[in-house]
Amino acid sequence: MRSLITERRKSRARPAFIALTSLATGLLLACGGVGEVATVDGEPIAFDEVAALIPDAGDTVDTTRFANSLMLVVADRVMSAQAEEEFGVVRTEQLIDAKLGELLMQTGLTPEQIYENYGLTETSLRLIAAQEVTADQVSAELLAGGGPPAEEELMAIYEASLPELSQVCAAHILVETEEEGIATYDRAVAGEDFATLAMELSTGPSGPNGGDLGCSSPATYVQEFAAATLEAEVGVPFGPVQTTFGWHVILVNERIVPAFEDVRDGLAADLQQSEGNRQWVDWLTRVLVEAEVTVEPEYGTWTTEPSPNIIPPES
Repeated sequence: MRSLITERRKSRARPAFIALTSLATGLLLACGGVGEVATVDGEPIAFDEVAALIPDAGDTVDTTRFANSLMLVVADRVMSAQAEEEFGVVRTEQLIDAKLGELLMQTGLTPEQIYENYGLTETSLRLIAAQEVTADQVSAELLAGGGPPAEEELMAIYEASLPELSQVCAAHILVETEEEGIATYDRAVAGEDFATLAMELSTGPSGPNGGDLGCSSPATYVQEFAAATLEAEVGVPFGPVQTTFGWHVILVNERIVPAFEDVRDGLAADLQQSEGNRQWVDWLTRVLVEAEVTVEPEYGTWTTEPSPNIIPPES
């Protein structure tokens, strides 16, 4: 199960150590534990603070789930304290409420459905919303000193993104060999009806339909075919083009390619978000590595390699 953070921000590369994950069976801890389970920079974390993140499981709780939930608390303590110390940003209850509403709207689920579907509690859902607020604040601060992206960089992204940005309406004839492809191409450019040729020669499933593939983004095709649909002159047979399926003669009937100026601002926003995400991950990793974290052995082991995490106690 992916965390709500990951579900909400598919483009944001959240580090695994703050994700709510599917939980393997492990040792069991008795519920109702008391006392200190860990410390962060000398400040204790109580058993009940972690247990509040876990749905009621009766008298016991899985140790892997407890360790993952404890990691959420540790990460939250560190990120919120360091965000205030380094940038002077403080998340308020109003900001958390707004973020929680945003998460609920984006999932289209009620809180009760989220608790059921994701194995969360009211406390853990609110903690996720709080962490999102901190992530937004820190990302904005990290980006504040940077300038706008260079036009050359945006143009390179635009050109690389054309298979996703464009739309093509195409047909093709699929044959087994290059020789067959050349012969098919020669007949098509000589003026024979493309759809009739496809019904006669194509071995692909679209053959009986005259080779028609409809209209879609080139990114839905294999790379070689996608590149050909962007290169071919509209209305003129093209090929043959080899893919893993065989050899294709392609006819692009219509192609819509957005101008750079029309998508530039969106590309710049995506690039800035991606850079903010990268800097956020780097920042969070750094502050967790630098934090003084101790975990009581019966609840897990703190590690910073390969990334900050709490390893559950061995079964």
